[in-house]
Amino acid sequence: MRFTLYFITLVWLAACGNTGTPLTEPPVAKGSEEPALIATGKGVVLSWMEPQDGDILLRMAVYNRGWSAAKTIAKGYDWFVNWADFPAITANGDKLFAYYLRKTSRDHLAYDIMYTVSQDFGATWAKPQKLHRDTTATEHGFVSAVPYKDGFYVSWLDGRNTHGMTGNFTLRATYVKGDGSLGEEMLIDDNTCTCCQTTMALVDGIPWAFYRDRSPEEIRDIYFASMAGGRWQTTQSFNEDNWHIAGCPVNGPRAVAVGNNLAVAWFTGADHENKVKLKISTDQGSTFGAAIFVEEDSPLGRVDVQMDTARVYVSYLKNVDKKARLIVKTYDFSGNLQDVQIIATMSAGRGTGFPRMALWQDVLIFTWTDVENMSVKVVGYPLNGSNSMARARL
Repeated sequence: MRFTLYFITLVWLAACGNTGTPLTEPPVAKGSEEPALIATGKGVVLSWMEPQDGDILLRMAVYNRGWSAAKTIAKGYDWFVNWADFPAITANGDKLFAYYLRKTSRDHLAYDIMYTVSQDFGATWAKPQKLHRDTTATEHGFVSAVPYKDGFYVSWLDGRNTHGMTGNFTLRATYVKGDGSLGEEMLIDDNTCTCCQTTMALVDGIPWAFYRDRSPEEIRDIYFASMAGGRWQTTQSFNEDNWHIAGCPVNGPRAVAVGNNLAVAWFTGADHENKVKLKISTDQGSTFGAAIFVEEDSPLGRVDVQMDTARVYVSYLKNVDKKARLIVKTYDFSGNLQDVQIIATMSAGRGTGFPRMALWQDVLIFTWTDVENMSVKVVGYPLNGSNSMARARL
């Protein structure tokens, strides 16, 4: 069942025990995959990839009481497409930043990050260019971006120091100016996990980066760093899970900040026990509360997190009878559980990708790759006046 995102109608229907009215399908083609979402003042921006005549297209559409027509951001035949490392868009007013990955050699593990900037909310896009300065035929990906000054601050995992199976991945960052030009490239960490998503949050105008570190002993816990005086500060452990794993678990953290509040959710498999955890700060990251155990019963991870002025929403996938349930839990800023909802049941395989969540006009919006129908799925879930989620049948 699909849902309209028109908040007033949905809340009224929920109060009456109705399941809501259908939302028209997003303008995606068969074979569309790897969606991402952001909420903006003009609506929810959905991005995705879809095949067309031998090319791969990065496309976008905007929802605001109805879908806009789909717009092509970029296209090519030599892209690197991966279930965990996928394109996304970041907004700074009417300026949009988008990226994708392009292969640089026959080695499928050699690819560059290509980015493009729109000055008119996606109506037109600049010619794509490479984000990083090196010319090595190595891996570059797992990009995060936040609006910063008149442009965007962007971080990524960088394999320029790797050769075959040796060498370290690094976390690097740069400022993409409002006109699309690049500022100084900086090193944040010289030894990171090779294939876990990174995330960024803008805390009081300052970029913070969260990512999975890699120690010489193969401990792969979440670390973070923030900027001060225009330079990245020394990285720090975010939570000592002590997860020893001689490989990449793919699952990375997700962070969100609103006002003085900052929340970070992540997955860990320490001690061979899968868990989803959450930490909340109410003082701009100066201190964090104790880690909250969001899920301890067979989570797959693939987390996301959103926040409003009173609550934190954590979504994740849980393994149930060889399927995956997309679950969202609501917490207040003291870490008290307020609500639990099952959003959907889907394939637990890689084809589903990493479900993404956005919060727009008191509606939580979710997207993922619908494996059975070979297309992108988008649903809305309203928040009612009592600050718990209005129940709806999916």
